[in-house]
Amino acid sequence: MSQTLPLLSQAPDWIRQSRQSTLDDSRERTPTFALYTLGCKVNQYDSHQIARLLLREGFRRVEFRESADLYVIDTCTVTNEADRKSRKAAARAQRNNPDAIVAVTGCAATYSQEQFRRVVPNAIVLPNTRKFELPELAIAALRARPDWQQKYSDLRELDAIEPIPTATRERAVLKIQDGCNHKCSYCIIPRVRGASVQKTRETILAEARTFVREGARELVVTGVSMGDWGREVQSSKCKVQSVGRNSALCSLLHAIATVEGLERIRVSSLDPADVDEEWLQTIATTPKICPQIHLALQSGSAGTLRRMRRRYTPDLFLKWAKRWREIRPDGGLTTDIIVGFPGETAEEWEESIRVAREAKFSSIHVFPFSPRDDTAAAQLPDPVSAPEQKRRVDELLLLAAQLSDEFAGQFIGHTLPVLVETIEDGVIEGLSENYLRVRAQSTLSVPIQPGDIVSVRVERWEDGALRGRF
Repeated sequence: MSQTLPLLSQAPDWIRQSRQSTLDDSRERTPTFALYTLGCKVNQYDSHQIARLLLREGFRRVEFRESADLYVIDTCTVTNEADRKSRKAAARAQRNNPDAIVAVTGCAATYSQEQFRRVVPNAIVLPNTRKFELPELAIAALRARPDWQQKYSDLRELDAIEPIPTATRERAVLKIQDGCNHKCSYCIIPRVRGASVQKTRETILAEARTFVREGARELVVTGVSMGDWGREVQSSKCKVQSVGRNSALCSLLHAIATVEGLERIRVSSLDPADVDEEWLQTIATTPKICPQIHLALQSGSAGTLRRMRRRYTPDLFLKWAKRWREIRPDGGLTTDIIVGFPGETAEEWEESIRVAREAKFSSIHVFPFSPRDDTAAAQLPDPVSAPEQKRRVDELLLLAAQLSDEFAGQFIGHTLPVLVETIEDGVIEGLSENYLRVRAQSTLSVPIQPGDIVSVRVERWEDGALRGRF
């Protein structure tokens, strides 16, 4: 490591105690943790920060399937299925090591602590507001065990207290905003993440530089309601000059693009109601920003969107989708669509299919409607029957595959830059700038590592990925 090691006096107390008497045995045992993250990129960012804190306390990270001293599950509650997967992960952790500390946080833990206490009665369960207390509480729980007091005090190497970078050489998630002030009728997120809050420009840029210094080649800029970023500052400026609705956000993206050593920026989802020409142009033309946008349609029916309490119409959505296609025909356009929302008639469903075709999405995330308690949609009449919901899901998945085929087909015979994520038997896998999965066989004699960007000559589209050589 190139950094200077911290002084022993700067180490956490639980590491520092009695260290000198046991250095000969220090290689025998290092506390381990495993981390499982569900849900959105905001959760990925939060999990990354938890991992950093644990590594700085001297823990070593292992795979979730392995036996660990501490299991951390960062949960999602956007659907009933997400809740189920979160509980399943907690149960699996306890099976992996019945003596481990299981710590659960995130949106499902905020929504209902009891669902996890039924699975793991002694689990540490923390809401989002206390998420970053998790390392401290987990350490306290481990120290309270008689068999661990001595181990955690003594069995350490001095270099275990050095802060260890956790960013991969591929990408890191950069959260600029959290929480949401909007009240979509189906969504539990405002309850579990709270009101919209934002980081300062200075904090964001400092964090971006840290991630790049630690090795990240791509930053994914994200937030729960990212269109809110900079609006308060912008409102005060509007008194003296006219600015666009996303001028502050676009200025921030331009500033992130100047971070030395950064190769790529990928911008996460923006509410269709917040899109404007300046934002599209910023994504389409700024060097280093990947030409890919995610706009959550949710429904192509005006009536369904009203029941969802969304802030746009199908016509407004198509306006911006078609404008994006005009600016960047090669740009990725991904979306979310909810299937079987209460009251969704056959005619309204056909409207969703029509809009999806016209928007020419490169990828569609399909979500069967899942009622969440304490949301307005859970009380709506006229639910869509399970068989009909499944039929519509299958129809949309078929259309999504067709649209993906059409979008990907334009790149066959072309060369694309690909950020390498994994390498196995000379085959690399990664993402193109426009968010297509790419698998390619190496023809080079020089070694390739995760985080490298290679030029792949695309030969075909197969099984949801572009295939080629480099």
